[in-house]
Amino acid sequence: MTARETLLGLTGGASALLLVAVGTSLYRRDHRHGILYFLVASLLGFVFFRKRKVALVVGGLSCILGLVSLSFPFHPSFAGLVLLLGSAAALSLMIRWRYKKYPYLSFKHVHTVFEGEEAMAAENARIEAEAREVTKKRPYGPWLFR
Repeated sequence: MTARETLLGLTGGASALLLVAVGTSLYRRDHRHGILYFLVASLLGFVFFRKRKVALVVGGLSCILGLVSLSFPFHPSFAGLVLLLGSAAALSLMIRWRYKKYPYLSFKHVHTVFEGEEAMAAENARIEAEAREVTKKRPYGPWLFR
């Protein structure tokens, strides 16, 4: 990953942690800090992830999953368990949805996630057209020679 992609991932994680802080602030009835955290998280999400919603969700959920899974064995609580299982389920559902929407993109095309939805759709269409051409050339598969 490039430095830009790493910084975007860290920014997504920071905005996700700010949203967790919103929940805890509202639970403690500290509405002023909760609103401030929400505004900062919304600003970060809008400025950096306007066209990169998949990167924001995956970066944020993986940050929460990583941090909660490290602290849960030492500080077990029901809220921690719900956060752990919820972030794991949401991350797996997000990855499944992305695979169904863009079936030709693989781990080799991780850079297109940070370029935005349009770039992902264009790269998926390019790979699909390339696969169709290979199928036309070799209708019985690339492993058989004629």
